[in-house]
Amino acid sequence: MILRVAASAWKIRPARGDSEYFGHFHDIVSFAHDEGAQVLVVPELHVLELLPLARDLDAWKAAMYLAQYAEAIEGWIKRISDSSGMVIVGGTHFKQTPDGIKNVCAIGVPGKEIVFNEKNKLTQYERDTWDIREGEGLAYLPYGLGVTVCYDSEFPEAARALAESGTMVHCVPSWTDDQRGFQRVRWSCLARAIENQNFVVQSALVGELGYEPVPSTYGSTAIIAPSVEPFPVQSIIRETPLNEEGVVIADLDLDLVLQARLTGEVRNWQDRSTTPWKMVGESFEIEEPNLFSPNTNGELN
Repeated sequence: MILRVAASAWKIRPARGDSEYFGHFHDIVSFAHDEGAQVLVVPELHVLELLPLARDLDAWKAAMYLAQYAEAIEGWIKRISDSSGMVIVGGTHFKQTPDGIKNVCAIGVPGKEIVFNEKNKLTQYERDTWDIREGEGLAYLPYGLGVTVCYDSEFPEAARALAESGTMVHCVPSWTDDQRGFQRVRWSCLARAIENQNFVVQSALVGELGYEPVPSTYGSTAIIAPSVEPFPVQSIIRETPLNEEGVVIADLDLDLVLQARLTGEVRNWQDRSTTPWKMVGESFEIEEPNLFSPNTNGELN
């Protein structure tokens, strides 16, 4: 089975109205559709583009303010998915729930109701500044798709749960504001592709508002393959230029992944552990040196 997947790097354009924001979204969807994509993945929290509509809003109120657009975003994703025939992994937005505001990914599946995949692990900024709530669990999706949102991708057990449920194309909507953050997510995506021998699609938010909560961003979008034959040596099938908007397209052959799992030079998926690793032998108790004890010359170390 071959799945044509598109992934967008979305560059923030400070919106003067919500029509400009949805117009931006439509431009990205239209490009992917014109290229024959069956699936489109967009980044985490592209809704931040609407913050200039409340320029004097305190940063800690951003999630609360932007949650008002949840219903409109979800309705738009459903309509455009139905009309285009594409599965749209709609990045994330803020959504008010009985438990509080959450960071959720709305996935449009043609002819079906919206599927929600919540962000389970939150960064300190999300906890301390925005006071949003952790999600619960991962969603079942068609065509071997699965989603973890940004920070969730840094936890191997999340991707393993997806892979065990049949995920072959692991989608990671992301937003990282500096190089270290981007590296953590990108390196985690590469590791998840190795561990589970599946494709990983990371979609990055780029651009900036110049003030909190988006003083800057850093990243690129990539479609990643397992590091085995017959996939590219560097594992990156397609990638957008760093910190620039763009859409990359790739035809992902899921049968090649299954073949690599069975016949590859390494078979990480086949050789995975289904029980916890255990420590063997005797443990060591090593006394830590006292760095402030006098040395033989009577001086402090």
